[in-house]
Amino acid sequence: MSAVAVVIVSYRSEVAAVAAARSVAFEPDVVSVTIVDNSASERRHEEFILDDLSDRVVVVRPDQNLGYAGGNNLGLRAAMTSGHEFVLVLNPDVDLPTGTVRALVEELANSEAHVVSPALAEAPNGRETVLRRPGFDLLLGRGVLEAPFGRRFTPTFFGAAFLARSRSFEQFGLLDEQLFLYCEEIEFVERLTRQGEREVFLVAEDIVVRHGRGGTVSPGGYDTGARSTIAYEEASRSVVVFGKTYHPFRLWVWVFARLAMAAGLIIRNPRAARAVLRGVTRGLVSRSVRPDRP
Repeated sequence: MSAVAVVIVSYRSEVAAVAAARSVAFEPDVVSVTIVDNSASERRHEEFILDDLSDRVVVVRPDQNLGYAGGNNLGLRAAMTSGHEFVLVLNPDVDLPTGTVRALVEELANSEAHVVSPALAEAPNGRETVLRRPGFDLLLGRGVLEAPFGRRFTPTFFGAAFLARSRSFEQFGLLDEQLFLYCEEIEFVERLTRQGEREVFLVAEDIVVRHGRGGTVSPGGYDTGARSTIAYEEASRSVVVFGKTYHPFRLWVWVFARLAMAAGLIIRNPRAARAVLRGVTRGLVSRSVRPDRP
């Protein structure tokens, strides 16, 4: 059996995080499960009720919200220090059927890829859709869960659930903490591709896990379809930071696309419009450095 360390970053998602941990904690390949509580500094009253998971799951409480990349990196460093061969990164809103971890390990072990992610089954409005081709739209500067084929879209893996080789992070660096939320996976693919890696990732289309929409993105639940102001702001900021770092000639097209989005939101959702503008502004004034450079 392979040694797999699991990292779950939770933000106001105590119940969901424990459920995600339970879906993998008893798998034979899993040797550790770490929940990083990014809302610990808010002194919430909710608890991680572990019960029979208490000897299998560790909850880490940083003194501030580290974001998606920073929270996962906390767990990734621990896995690398312990010498575990693989790391499985999970969002709290992902449910893995029994045997998924072993299937992902076999997929990755039989390839030259650094990362493998499963396909995601989502059920907005009760109708299940299986997503298998995530990507990034180079024209408009936005991530898409099901990217059409063509040069306009850069393929990537699903950041909500993926298995990676620990040595890949040792060799190429961890997730980019300049990106507080969103674009982490496309940045990782871009970084490794520019360093000459030909097979950075694969999506195992026959391995399907269920994915909801966490409270950070959609506070009212998946079926409401309403995104949070955090999602609008951080997505806009991350796109601008990613553009400044890797695609400076496309950056202003992406900025214009975000401004057009804000204009379209002014009437029906003024708070979201303001969030987009804040994100674009914060991205433009931030200092962006490629993680593989000093």
